[in-house]
Amino acid sequence: MHKQLHKPAGARRTKRFRRGVVTAIVVLCMPVLLAFVAFAVDTGLISLTRTNLQNAVDAAALAASQEITGAIYDAGQEGEGGDPDIDANSIAVANARQMAYDVALANGVLIDSDVGVTFGKRVFNEATGDWPIQWGAEPYNVVKVTAGRNQPTETAASVTVHRGDKIITITNAKLALLFGWVVGRPTADLTTSATAFVEARDIVIVLDFSGSMNDDSEYKSINKRGREVVEGNMAEIFEALGPPDVGCLPFDPTYLTVVGQPPDAPDKPQIEVTFKADSIYVESTKDLSNVVLGFDDGSTQKFDELSGYTGEFQGTGNIVKCWIKSGDNDSGEGTGYGERFEDTNDAVKAAFCLDSISYPYPSGSWNSLINYCRTSYYVRKYGYKKMYGSMTMVNYLLEQKYKHSRTPDLWKTPHYPFHAVKEGATLFLGFLTNLDFGDEVGLVSYATTAQRETTLDEDDATVDITSNPITDDYEAVDTIQRHKQAGHYSNMTNMGDGIKKAKELLIEHVRYGARPTMLLMTDGNTNQMPSGWAQPDGWNWDELTDYDGDGAADYTTSDTKKQYSFWEAKQAINMGITIHTMSVGAGADGSLMKAIAFAGGGIWIEVPGDVTIAEMQEEILEAFTEIAAKVPPAKLVYEDQ
Repeated sequence: MHKQLHKPAGARRTKRFRRGVVTAIVVLCMPVLLAFVAFAVDTGLISLTRTNLQNAVDAAALAASQEITGAIYDAGQEGEGGDPDIDANSIAVANARQMAYDVALANGVLIDSDVGVTFGKRVFNEATGDWPIQWGAEPYNVVKVTAGRNQPTETAASVTVHRGDKIITITNAKLALLFGWVVGRPTADLTTSATAFVEARDIVIVLDFSGSMNDDSEYKSINKRGREVVEGNMAEIFEALGPPDVGCLPFDPTYLTVVGQPPDAPDKPQIEVTFKADSIYVESTKDLSNVVLGFDDGSTQKFDELSGYTGEFQGTGNIVKCWIKSGDNDSGEGTGYGERFEDTNDAVKAAFCLDSISYPYPSGSWNSLINYCRTSYYVRKYGYKKMYGSMTMVNYLLEQKYKHSRTPDLWKTPHYPFHAVKEGATLFLGFLTNLDFGDEVGLVSYATTAQRETTLDEDDATVDITSNPITDDYEAVDTIQRHKQAGHYSNMTNMGDGIKKAKELLIEHVRYGARPTMLLMTDGNTNQMPSGWAQPDGWNWDELTDYDGDGAADYTTSDTKKQYSFWEAKQAINMGITIHTMSVGAGADGSLMKAIAFAGGGIWIEVPGDVTIAEMQEEILEAFTEIAAKVPPAKLVYEDQ
């Protein structure tokens, strides 16, 4: 038998009381709990919407600024040397606004392209070391895109777009909150922006000053360029030299003609002898009797039983003198020979009025030039042996006296390919001047060794940028480089040292926030390196020159001088330096230059050697302009940076 237990009446009352308290507490806390829930849900909605807005304006700002970089690139493609009056603003602004609108809309955000897209100029403040943005200042290199969900419903704009099989409405109305009514805030006002800019560059131009940079203006290029082109260029060079005082020496080379003694009796002849390359030509006012040739080895060769007043006589050696028997004349040497004529330096100087004129340059002499006209391989090859003229003098200067210390005035002359490179560098600097994006430029030259080019002290120009060797004073850099000449200091080609000196210059003077960039140019093969240098262990070509992405290198070399140049380039690349390259002429190592540009994230431009001088100059101008227009990709920036 079970007993039924009963709780006391007081216990039952206590339990009912507790239930009532909990209910009361829940009722009292419910608004607070709802507020927390509303806050959490709407905060998440606001955060998600703000993130979407930010992503959209980031993409829109980058896309809009790329319209500016595209306009600059297009300007660099406009015919010979690009567009000298580049105006990226007028080209790009409308496109940038439209691009910003389209990209934002594609990301689900509506912007007002007239108000929400603004432009400015980001410039370096040397005093503070930062890059403030001047809004509205031209030329524009900054784009800011602003978007929001911030308009009252009654004035908000909206568009409908198709997303697959759905139609979506995109609006800039204030964000409607799900539970905002709980706390008296039914909407949220959201605005965000993004700023993208075209990065300024610190550029070091690395130019080949080797002696071969005048080869296209010498006789040696006649087979490649054509006689008319080369000789026409030599005429331009001679005029650009001043021209110097060369007495009565003609421009077109001519043979030495020696006029004999005036006749002092009716039976005495008047004789002229022209000393040609391997023969002599004789003219006399009397019948010729015999001719004796004298050679540089002391031997002679006689032609007798002659008739007539003229004749050409070929020798078996190098003719240095002759005797002409005509009428009743005699040399007085007791040989029975006629009048004596000599092909000597003094005779050449007298014939061309050089015997009373000083040679015009610090190195060389009239005697040296005369001997050159007799013995130079290229002079003989192209038919000018023993011919004297200013044209051959130009070839003599370019081949043997190219250094500035030897022939200071050569910098004034259009000798190729050096002159084309100088013109290209001038155009490059002019492009940067018109672009006005805050780029700064330095100059390094290389031949047997490399050096920074920061000073110039000549009669017509004085420049000193030593304290600021990477500078916005483009005119100073241009003045320095225009006063240089092929082989200015020396003859060889040490590309590796040029890259090294440029790298060191950039490391020491690059501005914070500017893109370090190198423009490397050569017309030939590098042929110098430090004594004892060897390619380091662990060098991996596969990681550097795999053009097609198949894991294998597309360029390698066993030439240690080329390896050294590439190694120096790799050291620069490791420091974040972009390297553009340009190879000029048939002798240039385009494969090496292509490989360096690929590894350095730059562009390689080849100017071939099988073109005329005019075509070469045009292509070099276009190459420099294309590189000048290759501004870095746009990037996002915080406005306080």
